[in-house]
Amino acid sequence: MYKQIDDNSLIPYTTSYSWSVAWKKGKASVSSGSGVTTFELRKGAFCISLLSFGLRSLWAVRPSVRRGQSSPVGSQSPPPRLSSPTMASAALCRSPSLLSRRHLLVRLLSTQTQLVTPPMPTTPADLSRLKSSIRDAATSPDALATLFLSGLPHPAFLADRPLFALSVHRLASAGRRDLVASVLSSSLTALPSPHPSEGFLLRLISLYSAAGMPDHSLTVFRLVNPPSDRALSALLSAYHDNRLYDRAVRAFNTLPADLGIKPGLVSHNVLLKALVASGDVAAARTAFHEMPDTAGVQPDIVSCNEILKGYLNAGDDAAFDQLVKEITGPKRRLKPNVGTYNLRMALLCSKGRSFEAEELLDAMGANGVPPNRSSFNTVIKGLCNEGEVGAAMALFKRMPEVPRQNSKGVSPNFETYIMLLEALVNKSLFDPALEVCKECLHNKWAPPFQAIKGLVQGLLKSRKAKHAREVLMAMRKAVKGDAKQEWIKVEAQFPMLLADKKV
Repeated sequence: MYKQIDDNSLIPYTTSYSWSVAWKKGKASVSSGSGVTTFELRKGAFCISLLSFGLRSLWAVRPSVRRGQSSPVGSQSPPPRLSSPTMASAALCRSPSLLSRRHLLVRLLSTQTQLVTPPMPTTPADLSRLKSSIRDAATSPDALATLFLSGLPHPAFLADRPLFALSVHRLASAGRRDLVASVLSSSLTALPSPHPSEGFLLRLISLYSAAGMPDHSLTVFRLVNPPSDRALSALLSAYHDNRLYDRAVRAFNTLPADLGIKPGLVSHNVLLKALVASGDVAAARTAFHEMPDTAGVQPDIVSCNEILKGYLNAGDDAAFDQLVKEITGPKRRLKPNVGTYNLRMALLCSKGRSFEAEELLDAMGANGVPPNRSSFNTVIKGLCNEGEVGAAMALFKRMPEVPRQNSKGVSPNFETYIMLLEALVNKSLFDPALEVCKECLHNKWAPPFQAIKGLVQGLLKSRKAKHAREVLMAMRKAVKGDAKQEWIKVEAQFPMLLADKKV
């Protein structure tokens, strides 16, 4: 596809569409059935926008190719698959150091699904409506991706991190990873030249990871120039979050030497996290102790928490207690954080000592470490497992009042409600169970059907048919999607209760 014979030769880049780009003495010539247009090139990377040929702006790079060599793309390889006739890449650059980056960008673009980009919003009001449409749950995946592409030329849209995260989450949840690749790779082309910033590329690494596409995270990682420890830690996190622990360890062991990266504290902590998650606590402990001498990095409280988690999972109570003492002792002189306290409370609860864990939770605030939701859930779960449902309910009611650094209160989540609801129903405490159930449904969370069935049966036995009917009707509204059919089966077990209601 590419061949360079001398400085005066034309090197064409031809796609399956009826246009081509050629380079000659620092100029790009773009030809189609309707003519040829020539552009001056900047050294390095550049952007072109050829509206007369229906081509969309694209950031790309192209390496110089040695005399007589075939293109790195290869003459037998098919041309890159483009998102539409209105999106194509023209990549002309003399920097051999950008060879791999050119290939990686083409690989990203080659996964795109064909989409037709709508007209770009021209006013702030247009952009606001576009964002609202993307946030609308009724917007289909294809429509969402199309809207996303139309917003990319706007700097305010590119800077909207929550909107990017929401869009990727919805597309991935719908099983449309092809559209995830399309919108994220297209976002590269929307950035001003010469190339995306490191921060933007790190964001893409994280977004691809969240979509369950760690191979794409690796591709974006290789676009970071020069390679950095921040990018390495982002890639390791992508592997960890997708449970590819072996790949995380292998990347840590190989990429720094290959790319000249010196792993820092964050990368080491992600390594420890991956080793612990894989169950290799011995390797994690070795890496932890070697950090100062081998890498010149002192472990921090996050490092210690990862090792504590490993000891907790392995049931090594002695090693756990010893490290807890070291954290605040003269050896390390570190301040425990909320994660440290949560791990200590988890150990106590696992030993049937949940009331001691509750005392530790109370001590956190006095030590300047406000408890978080995980702190409460850990102790509530421990109390429920020990049958102390009343104490668990009392702790639940304290959550909105707990002091915090800049606010007050900790909000329960779905896990909190379900733990309490199931424990209360099992203990036949139907009045507090009804209270928890109503609050859960108010937050638009549908509890497990078995717990609801037990609650309704208990309310009927307590001669509270009205409350039982209210629960069933609220569940009917809360249950969504495929679960509706299963819920209909639950309702069928209470025909008399719903006999006077329209289904």
